[in-house]
Amino acid sequence: MGATVVPGAVDFRVWAPAATAVSVVGTFGPAAALAAVGEGVWHARVAGAKAGDRYHFSLTTKAGVLERLDPAAREVAASGADCVVVDPAAFAWKSKPYTPHGRRELVLYELHVGSFACPTGTASCTFDSVRARLPDLVDLGVNAVELMPANSFGTTRGWGYNPRLFGAPHVPYGTPDSLRALVDAAHASDVAVMLDVVYNHYDGWKGAPLRCFDGDCPDPSKGIYFFRDPAYRDTPWGPRPDFATKQVADHLVDVTERFVREYRVDGYRWDSVSNIRALDGKGTVPGGRELVARANDATRKLLPEAILVAEDLKGDANVSAPTAAGGLGFGAQWDASFRWALADALIPYDDNTRDLFRVRDAIKGQYNGDPFQRIIWTEDHDTVGNGGARLPSRIDPTNSKSFAARRRSMLAAGILLTSPGVPMLFQGQEMLEAGTFASTPDPLDWTHRATNAPTVAYYRDLIALRRNKAGTTGALLGAGVDVYHLNDGAKVLVYRRWDKGGDDVVVVANFTNKLFTVYEIGLPSAEPWKVRLSSDDVKYGADFGTTSLPEVTTKPVARDGLPHTGAVRLPAYGLLVLSR
Repeated sequence: MGATVVPGAVDFRVWAPAATAVSVVGTFGPAAALAAVGEGVWHARVAGAKAGDRYHFSLTTKAGVLERLDPAAREVAASGADCVVVDPAAFAWKSKPYTPHGRRELVLYELHVGSFACPTGTASCTFDSVRARLPDLVDLGVNAVELMPANSFGTTRGWGYNPRLFGAPHVPYGTPDSLRALVDAAHASDVAVMLDVVYNHYDGWKGAPLRCFDGDCPDPSKGIYFFRDPAYRDTPWGPRPDFATKQVADHLVDVTERFVREYRVDGYRWDSVSNIRALDGKGTVPGGRELVARANDATRKLLPEAILVAEDLKGDANVSAPTAAGGLGFGAQWDASFRWALADALIPYDDNTRDLFRVRDAIKGQYNGDPFQRIIWTEDHDTVGNGGARLPSRIDPTNSKSFAARRRSMLAAGILLTSPGVPMLFQGQEMLEAGTFASTPDPLDWTHRATNAPTVAYYRDLIALRRNKAGTTGALLGAGVDVYHLNDGAKVLVYRRWDKGGDDVVVVANFTNKLFTVYEIGLPSAEPWKVRLSSDDVKYGADFGTTSLPEVTTKPVARDGLPHTGAVRLPAYGLLVLSR
């Protein structure tokens, strides 16, 4: 469907079953009539039309003559009144075809194109301005970025969860080629690019281009692209696409394939899968499960290593089970229980209220026996927006840079990046961003990268450990985890990570404002253990107290079910990472 460049011409196709006549109007010359070719599809090959031409469809219907944007448009003109013919083969790629890192090695970074990196003095963030900041993300150590919805949506600088055209980039963000250039540069820097896609609902405003597309729109139906059955028709955010209608499902699968094939994106985060497969997780929606499984299979056929993530939030392991086993085919799904366990354990003022048993269970979480089927985080767009706030601001609403706000949010990040699962950061988290993420977000203040450089250094070092950059923490790439010490009275938690065995990493976390000058823990072997990171290191804060990281010696006394005992200096709200 849409406009396809062929030698010397452009093929135009559109699905408009209720139309009695269709023509394409464009800058290529006189309007051209399309012929009905069956199943409500209209087609014309227009000689002389070419890439760069603007066009739209004119439909003769029982509702009158309707001027319509192309539902399958690759680009919308800046005026919003026309689409643009695009030849995706014309882009000159500089990087080689890219294979993203596997889930065990991934560190994700969720960003909002519209606020992530605006040129100084402007509020116009674009794909190009994101590309200009890629070196900062590479320096931080992330190896995959997840773009909040970047296809055409109904507001200029909103979050993007009100889709209008599924296959065209959002005009204020840039052209298709500027998105391709971002992906190209990211791949050259060994960074994967994921897109956040919203198929569970459509823009709720009457002027949205797919609503009542061909004039067949009995009230309160929204037209051919949407369910008419009131049991499935509506969501809290707008009409639900009719996944059970072949042409609608085909369209969603086609644009899913398009971004992999034509833009070389490395995967997707699907928004609210529980409202595609079901009604907020209950019952079933006709065609929903089939659409998801089909689109995931099609994506993997194009890119077997694609990063496919579901935001389902219902704890259904089947969501991340293979399609061959009856699952939906995602590689991983968001695990909100991890975030809530950490937030509830670190936001309250009173140390005695911290529930370390929930934290323990969150660290040990998994789907289908695989902890790397979880995406885990402490901040994301929903929890810092929608009436929420950044974690440091939740901890100390009066001073997000206070000792408590910094140390407890750093403790949360430390547990995030040392737990089994795929960790995800939200833009600016590493720069100690405060406040909330508004519905029309303010541009990220990049001066905070310098003013909060110690916190940035902490995240950078943690990510380096998580990715085993120095070759001393390979256990963090493994699935093995044992929370073997939980002292609820002292509010201290200790867990062991391993991959192949014998490569242990031990993480010690103190959830109180008390310094333990000597705290004994069990250790699995007698060798001296090196402190690879202490969150109390003065390089992470001028008011912190650790200036050296001595080895932890052991004695052959069993403790915590392990054969040796070691003593550590455990700072207030501190995190230690030990390895041999």
